[in-house]
Amino acid sequence: MWWEWGLCGVFVLLLVAIGIGEGHDAWRKFRLSTRGEWIEADVIGVREDDDGEGGARFYPVVAFTPPDSDRVVAESPHYKTYPPGPGAFPDDRVRVLYDPLEPERIELHGYRGDGLVKTGVTVLLLFGCAVFVLVAKVFTAP
Repeated sequence: MWWEWGLCGVFVLLLVAIGIGEGHDAWRKFRLSTRGEWIEADVIGVREDDDGEGGARFYPVVAFTPPDSDRVVAESPHYKTYPPGPGAFPDDRVRVLYDPLEPERIELHGYRGDGLVKTGVTVLLLFGCAVFVLVAKVFTAP
């Protein structure tokens, strides 16, 4: 029936869209891990955000000055569900991995998200599922 193809198409498009998002994240992590440099940064604040379900997310905001560059203020792309406690950032300093070509692109020591391998495997699984669903639908169609 036509609605089966519509549902299959929507499901495949959803898998592909999520896969593209995860693929972008994997590429960002790969670039940061291959060309990133570590530097000490000042923790200048923590931004609190609502997760949409009544919980909170806490994103550290840091400032640092790369060699031969201007001062950079950046926010961690990763969060924790609890505020940093006393001693979380000794002397209000933290090590930051930053991209020399885009210094606002950072990861904080202790605030790193999923690793590159896990993200890459997720991308492969999502695209693999999309291909499997399409192939199964095409070859089982009457």
